[in-house]
Amino acid sequence: MSAPLSAGTKGNGKSNRLFVVLVRLIKLIMLLVVVVYKLGFVIIILIIFLVLFSLTISFYYIERALSSPPPHASFLSNFTFVKMLPQEGNTSSEIQILQPEGVDVDSGGNVYINDIEPNRIVKFSKNGTYIMSWGSTGSGDGQFNHPHGNEIDPQGNVYITDQGNSRVQKFTSNGTFITKWGSHGTGDGQFTHPHGVALDSKGNVYVSDRDNANIQKFTSNGTFITKWGSEGSRDGQFIQPWDVAVDTDDNVYVPDYGNNRIQKFTSEGQFLMKWGSEGNRDGQLKQPAVIAFDSSNLLYVTDSGNHRVQVFWPNNGTFITKWGSEGSGDGQFSKPESIDIDTFGHVYVADTDNNNVQLFIIT
Repeated sequence: MSAPLSAGTKGNGKSNRLFVVLVRLIKLIMLLVVVVYKLGFVIIILIIFLVLFSLTISFYYIERALSSPPPHASFLSNFTFVKMLPQEGNTSSEIQILQPEGVDVDSGGNVYINDIEPNRIVKFSKNGTYIMSWGSTGSGDGQFNHPHGNEIDPQGNVYITDQGNSRVQKFTSNGTFITKWGSHGTGDGQFTHPHGVALDSKGNVYVSDRDNANIQKFTSNGTFITKWGSEGSRDGQFIQPWDVAVDTDDNVYVPDYGNNRIQKFTSEGQFLMKWGSEGNRDGQLKQPAVIAFDSSNLLYVTDSGNHRVQVFWPNNGTFITKWGSEGSGDGQFSKPESIDIDTFGHVYVADTDNNNVQLFIIT
């Protein structure tokens, strides 16, 4: 028979069992911690995955929305000729347009035409009635030597690129001289052939210099800010940048006349994209001259070498529609130069070699 256990032996047994229980409890807790940690890690990974997936889907649909024309763009398939400015049959020397190269419309629908032959600016009402004109040949304040581009700010002030005098002039809506800037040369704020002019939402002025192959940016009073561009065919280079235009987001567009394309930049001159190639098919260009935007931010360009107007969605250069052909009849063009769209959606085209401005409406 075995001897009975002593009290000390019983105590040691209980201590051993308690130790085993504690060890197992600690192991269980550690296991739970590991499981929770791993599950938490999996949950975190799952959450990250779901967030990234959601962002990817969101960016996909945003990109689709931005790259697709607005819903009404598909209906821009027919432009109806309305009338010409000045009115046909009127021989008054005051309103006879000899060679229109610039056209712009103010917020009230008044039309300003740069008539380069007599070196003047002619102003019409929205129904084609002659209002006034100003300018003469010369280099003094308010005089011109080939006034080419024009732009009107929200206050009604008129900016004119005075091409032959290598400068920009600024006027009130009634032709009162305000200021001027520029001189002949290649330095900052100088021009050799100032062509197009545009304004951004902050009132800054952009000028395309055809022969210096660059875009210059100024304050509204002519203080130089920056410039970009050089002669060539690479991204950000130009061969005769004919015009400059700015959209509602202050992106800058340049019809690159000699390269038969349109280039898009930030307001500081960073290259964003381009589209176009030489030809006469849809979306192709031959000597693109002047750009304008409508209220839906659609881009209109006078495709002068093809004697037509083309319309694009500017986010990616998608072709939308076109109209015009070579000739002198209604809705026909001979080297159309300038274009603008008023707040009512009327489209004005300066048909330079036919010596008139044509007005179209969307039907």
